[in-house]
Amino acid sequence: LQRASWTHGLRARTEQENEDMAPSKRTRGAKPSASIPDPSAGTAGASPSKKVKTEGAWVDVVKVEGQQNEVEKKTFASTPPKIDTGGVGKSKRASFASPPSTSIVPAVGGGAVAVAASPYPEMKRPTVEECWFARDALAQLHSTFFDTIESQHHGGGNALGPGSVTPALLAPAPVPADAVITSTAIVPVVPGLTVLEQPAARKCVLDSLVGTILSQNTTDSNSHRAFGILKARFPTWESVRVAKPKLVEDAIKSGGLAEIKVTRIQVILNTLVEERGQACMEYLRGMDDEAAKKELSRFKGVGPKTVSCVLMFCLQRAEFPVDTHVWKIAAGLGWVPKSATRDTAYEHLNRRVPDACKFDLHVLLVEHGKVYKNDVKWLKQAVQQQLAGKGEVGWAEALDQPGGIKAAAEQHFAIKSGNGGVCG
Repeated sequence: LQRASWTHGLRARTEQENEDMAPSKRTRGAKPSASIPDPSAGTAGASPSKKVKTEGAWVDVVKVEGQQNEVEKKTFASTPPKIDTGGVGKSKRASFASPPSTSIVPAVGGGAVAVAASPYPEMKRPTVEECWFARDALAQLHSTFFDTIESQHHGGGNALGPGSVTPALLAPAPVPADAVITSTAIVPVVPGLTVLEQPAARKCVLDSLVGTILSQNTTDSNSHRAFGILKARFPTWESVRVAKPKLVEDAIKSGGLAEIKVTRIQVILNTLVEERGQACMEYLRGMDDEAAKKELSRFKGVGPKTVSCVLMFCLQRAEFPVDTHVWKIAAGLGWVPKSATRDTAYEHLNRRVPDACKFDLHVLLVEHGKVYKNDVKWLKQAVQQQLAGKGEVGWAEALDQPGGIKAAAEQHFAIKSGNGGVCG
């Protein structure tokens, strides 16, 4: 693995770099806060007023009394210039000011809305540099995993995240006005082509949402198996909605908590049919981030992590989901207080992590947590040495040791990929 020392080259952004960092020119990461409505998705931005009632109180995260789930959107440009140096994760990072703790974001339809302050307004970590240094170090340690994730992400992302049933790389495609919205995918209608010749369908929002629900409180392999069996037995979400709960429970039993999860899923599907006439959530693509979060969060069992995963993996928004691994590693690095909950850690980190770094850093932290049981010793050293301007000394040398830290990462990836678990 070729390496190049670049950490001492931090500098202020040029005017051209500022121009290149504009959201319209980003190739990864942040999306504009207000997206163009999907012409086939119904009324964009409309949030049904009807309350959704479900049985029980199971959720995918621990709630904190009195706390809200409002999430601040950052408005600062945060994509550093990347320079190919012949190695994984090699890039020069520009220095930026830290994001503000509060901001004003455009509202759909005009005007502006104020967003809540950070739960830890006095905490200025992680800095932009810390995020990128962590991302680059992890990209070298988990290089085989990261190369696969990068290829899938640039291929459209349909094989990434919960709700994926195939590892095939599907080319991304815009949604045409005459697309046919089904309960399982968006199928573009191309005149003159047979069904088999049509462009590959992209993963629909319901696939992502249900897949994420199934991933709660279980392993990747078990949730993938549960989702695959569910899709094989019930090819449409309408068939899941009208099926006897016991039959659906049998299909997803490998993921655990089958009865509770089926109740949640069928309530969502029934609510969609009652309010919108079909079991489909593609209308979320026409909503801005806050509206989409509010729409998803109204359902029991759909907590902040699930919402954030749907936005990041499926809607490709600039989100930073915080699962147990991200939460514990962030606390170990001093990025959140030791007393932080997963909810408050998400609210803080989603503000602090640069938009263009969110996807990479999330999947790498999750992978690192799984391989090394959330240990941060090596990662903390890697970040600290880069901040001190020492480049790739010490922490990088450990990667080359036979049978060392990198060997464990490669072995874990080989086992994971063999089980069909390479999805981020």
